[in-house]
Amino acid sequence: MLFAYIQLALSMALVGMNISIGKEMVSHVPVFLFSELRFLIAIAILLPLLFWRGEWKSSWSKEEGSVLFWQSFFGVFLFSVCMLYGVQWTTATAAGIITSTVPACIALFSFWILKEKLQLNNMLAIALSVGGISLITFTGGAQEQSLASMLGNLLVFLAVVSEALFTIFAKRLSGKITPFQMTAAINAISFVMFLPFAIWEAVRFDWGAVPAHIWWLLLYYAVTASVLSFFLWYNGVAKVEASKAGLFTGMMPISAALVAVLFLNEAFTWMHGVGMVLVLASIFVGTQRIRRTETRIEG
Repeated sequence: MLFAYIQLALSMALVGMNISIGKEMVSHVPVFLFSELRFLIAIAILLPLLFWRGEWKSSWSKEEGSVLFWQSFFGVFLFSVCMLYGVQWTTATAAGIITSTVPACIALFSFWILKEKLQLNNMLAIALSVGGISLITFTGGAQEQSLASMLGNLLVFLAVVSEALFTIFAKRLSGKITPFQMTAAINAISFVMFLPFAIWEAVRFDWGAVPAHIWWLLLYYAVTASVLSFFLWYNGVAKVEASKAGLFTGMMPISAALVAVLFLNEAFTWMHGVGMVLVLASIFVGTQRIRRTETRIEG
């Protein structure tokens, strides 16, 4: 179980780091074209590995194929579009803090869709998360009060909802499709989804204007976001409850904020701090309750 926790934590840490990297990427490459290139690189890596691992052939039911499609649509297509456009209008720091609400969203969807029991501490965590996101979005300095930053924060929150649905769909497929097969399938389906929009952007794009380091960042993003983070998350979520896995998404705001402050020179205001305290408090409440329950069972 410890290994599954480590996989979940590493997966979300990579996602958080890539929030800031994605902000840098889309300042040079359009969102849909960037995403399409990311999936193309991932497919080029995954397909040979899929054949080498002997997982090329698979008999999926129509229902499993449908779940894979919706997982790609919400967890990859909508998540990428909302997150990458969102960080253009808000700071990567604020985006990272807003993503702290993922555990609460996963708890809600686990209750509604997977019929997992919603405890009092889950409801308290949701309330703390909503308070934190409201503080970040509607108060603070002029930047936080601008319509553009409010829209950016809203898009990031929609990405949070999409990420929560991604986890729910992954849990429904666990045990039916291997983590590596899911990783390859999600990237292939997402490649097709982004293709029409990417072609439209590609024919109008000045390829020569992109700095060399951006192409290296694209390669890094593809490997970490499309291969490693998916594979680690699928492996981990197969071994734990969806609501418990959701707690590890708290690694996203931590890594995102660190990268934004240390490498993008973004200011960390006291409002960001208060918002982070509220949303991290929601993660703490949920974690403490789960640990106590496990201690009683073991005793």
